[in-house]
Amino acid sequence: MIRLKYQKFIESLQMNDNIQILDYLTRNIYLRNIPNDILLEEQKALENYKITIDNESLEYYKLSNVRIGWRSTLEIPGLVLQGGFYMNGLTDALLFPSSSDFWKGAFSLASDKVVPDELQHYNKLGWFEKRPEGMDDSKRGCFIRQDGEFPPPIAFYSTDGWYTKLDFGYEEYLSLMLENYAFVGWQFFYIDIPSDIPCLKEILEEMKNAVEKLPLHFPEKDWSHHTKHYHETIERLNRS
Repeated sequence: MIRLKYQKFIESLQMNDNIQILDYLTRNIYLRNIPNDILLEEQKALENYKITIDNESLEYYKLSNVRIGWRSTLEIPGLVLQGGFYMNGLTDALLFPSSSDFWKGAFSLASDKVVPDELQHYNKLGWFEKRPEGMDDSKRGCFIRQDGEFPPPIAFYSTDGWYTKLDFGYEEYLSLMLENYAFVGWQFFYIDIPSDIPCLKEILEEMKNAVEKLPLHFPEKDWSHHTKHYHETIERLNRS
């Protein structure tokens, strides 16, 4: 199923004259064709760490290392609309320490330093998606690592140590990302933004920019949810 959604996403970008796919940010645009024996090896590797993944979910390995970036070609004042993503390897996101140390800079914590007890919960985050290289990569989709069946719960990490557990799962995250053409900050339209989130002003500016410009770039899509959510957020936070 994810293959069809991804193909539709790529075709929509390639056929849209309002945006440009950026070659310097785009790598491995096509899903990987991974032999079954390799997928079974990955399945066994996860089982060794008490994570069970069914055969159907092995399809997500085909997204590993896909990287794509795009930006607007329209000459419109204000912030330039852009988007894209870089997918981590699935086993890396679920197991490898290198996929769970991205947050340490927010606390000026060197990668080789012992993590204090009060920050240990960050070590459960393993990123599976972020912005492509060359763009702001502070925003990340993350697994909340735990034993048991794949996929585990997921979280959205924004910036400066802030993250929230999402009330939807990994498959829906990917579906929403593709349906939203992965524009920068799409995740904020599916969470209740708290008043104490870091960089609130900048987040609201990005949301306003998206609400105004998305219909101009992707006129075939209904963006009423985004407009509604933005105005509800402004009203709830008493912002103008």
